[in-house]
Amino acid sequence: SSQVLKKTVWLEARGEPYEGQVGVAQVIKNRANANRGYWGGNTIAGVALKPQQFEAWNNRRPENTHPRGEGYESYDGWVRGVLDGKIADPTGGAEYYNNPAKEGYPAWTRNVKKGVKIGNHQFYNE
Repeated sequence: SSQVLKKTVWLEARGEPYEGQVGVAQVIKNRANANRGYWGGNTIAGVALKPQQFEAWNNRRPENTHPRGEGYESYDGWVRGVLDGKIADPTGGAEYYNNPAKEGYPAWTRNVKKGVKIGNHQFYNE
């Protein structure tokens, strides 16, 4: 599960500040903890790979994705820290995020509570 989380965060947020990358990892963990079928259940892989949820995996097959460079190797330690609960959630429990500079505020953002903004990502809570 840490490899899927690491790849998802790298693909979704590698240009973001560290705290923003942790935030993306935390959203996935928060969804897994919530254990909702529409988010992919209670596993990190189930949530990260749920179709149409994370841009990184749309039209992409996980086994074909072999990230490297741009700090990818350095993710191991802190991704494990997020999973183990040793790194605090900078998003305050967010279950959603988007990049308003790229997407604006899609319809779904009206049904959630706007939380913190870290780097280019706006986080939201139910």
